Amino acid sequence: MMKRPDYRSLNIALCLTLFASMIAFAQSEKIIFKMAPEPNQTIRTKLVHEMEIDMNFEGDLPTKDPAYGPTKMVAKMVLSLTQKVGAPDKDGNVTSEVTYDESAFEMTMNGQPMPFGDAASKIAGKKVSITFDRKGDIVDIKIPPDPSLVVEYLKEMMKSIYGNLPNAQIGVGEIVTSPLDFMLLIPITDAPPLTVNGQSKFKLASVEKDSTCRFAKIDQTADGKLNSVLEIATPEGKVKMKVDFKLSGAGDMAVNLDKGFVRSGDLKTTFGGKIEMANEPSGTKSPPLNLQGTMKITIAGSN
Repeated sequence: MMKRPDYRSLNIALCLTLFASMIAFAQSEKIIFKMAPEPNQTIRTKLVHEMEIDMNFEGDLPTKDPAYGPTKMVAKMVLSLTQKVGAPDKDGNVTSEVTYDESAFEMTMNGQPMPFGDAASKIAGKKVSITFDRKGDIVDIKIPPDPSLVVEYLKEMMKSIYGNLPNAQIGVGEIVTSPLDFMLLIPITDAPPLTVNGQSKFKLASVEKDSTCRFAKIDQTADGKLNSVLEIATPEGKVKMKVDFKLSGAGDMAVNLDKGFVRSGDLKTTFGGKIEMANEPSGTKSPPLNLQGTMKITIAGSN
């Protein structure tokens, strides 16, 4: 008599084979890491930038001068923006108009609120035009003329959101690197923002799908340093300062693969370093200033 087939074992084997095939497909799937936002859509993004800095002077200090005492600065910036992406041109480039709908700043020094003046109102309502090529590279950024650093900061922020991802195809578990271009604002009056150079690493953790889109989960790390001589004009004359910083951070992000934008992101960074006076008009030399801090940037996007 012919033995009756064991259909239960056959079904189990078939399911295991299909499951293995699905895993192999998911592992072999490659995604384009950097992409231009899909044309003819509106993207809404909220960005929260939080920072804490502890500052201490070194050496023998005037004990009765409060200006040389330990200082803790806590700052928070919240921006909400709307990005309207137009139709592609004959070369395949797409241009989006970014409007800063809301802005808010908070800062305390040793627990005391610090005034920001009209900085928040200068950002609200500003429009920035960004043009992407087919590869997702930013080929042009147009900002309104403004003598302050506000619009320059907006320009750098848009680069950090859209321009720092590497041009590469990547599979699950693979890692790609990209130059780190990071703007650091130091708490010194009239000091321009400084650029930290280093390297970012991005690892594709998974490619998933929900009811709205396919999205990639990405782990990221960043390491950088800053060695620069900063010159600042004061009523007594120009002052040169040597700035030496290092930073490292880690976080994750989720990228909407169908629409081409970051739908969530979280990067936490620690940094530390020293600021030393290279020369002072008065001939005296202030003690070195040590800074240690943390920074957190959170992004939430939707369309």
